[in-house]
Amino acid sequence: MLRGVITDIDGTLTDEKRRLSTAAIETIRKLQDNGIEVVLSSGNTSCILKGLSKLIGTGGTFIGENGGVYRIGFTGELKLIADRKIAIDALNLCIEHFKQKGITLDLFSYQERFSDVAFARTVPVEEVRSLLADWQVDIMDTNFAIHIHQAGIDKGKTFGIVADCLRIKPEEFLAIGDSENDIGMIQAAGTGCCVANAQERVRNISDYCSSVPYGEGFVEIMKRNFPHILAR
Repeated sequence: MLRGVITDIDGTLTDEKRRLSTAAIETIRKLQDNGIEVVLSSGNTSCILKGLSKLIGTGGTFIGENGGVYRIGFTGELKLIADRKIAIDALNLCIEHFKQKGITLDLFSYQERFSDVAFARTVPVEEVRSLLADWQVDIMDTNFAIHIHQAGIDKGKTFGIVADCLRIKPEEFLAIGDSENDIGMIQAAGTGCCVANAQERVRNISDYCSSVPYGEGFVEIMKRNFPHILAR
């Protein structure tokens, strides 16, 4: 029996312009109000996720920075999983590399991040991966940004920690996302799903893919798995 939902945000609860789907928000509130624990899991910063958890209407638990940080409930302490120093050192190498090509990286929320670094997708992600091939870092392309963080950290591994804290087994969760940074948590959950706009790798490892994209796809999947709540 499913007792929880862990969901990506950008591309999963939003539309193609990154605007939150009001239908997805209403669905999350119904699930949360009926005893289903909804966890937000994103590459976003903790400060953004703190606000979104309250405004959307979850129970306050979230995973941020692609697994590098997490919080349990609204009163929980922010926990760090990854060491940011190696990510910063790797970023500095990238900055110098692309500077020599006349390209300035557009950093995202640099001061607000605790475990990773992120920048705009204005350079080829494969070039970044090639440049950092010998480094103990992972490079994630979320479709919205390129992230660098300590190797071995991802949403799926932190999901296991969070599930244990919530006393809900991973197999009692439904996980849903759209991009490669969601693969770990989709594989770790009992039911793994994706929305129709998902990257091909994500579609290939998911148990089910919605027939429509973005927030509407999220709603479709929730109705399919929680009809006893959402048919009311």
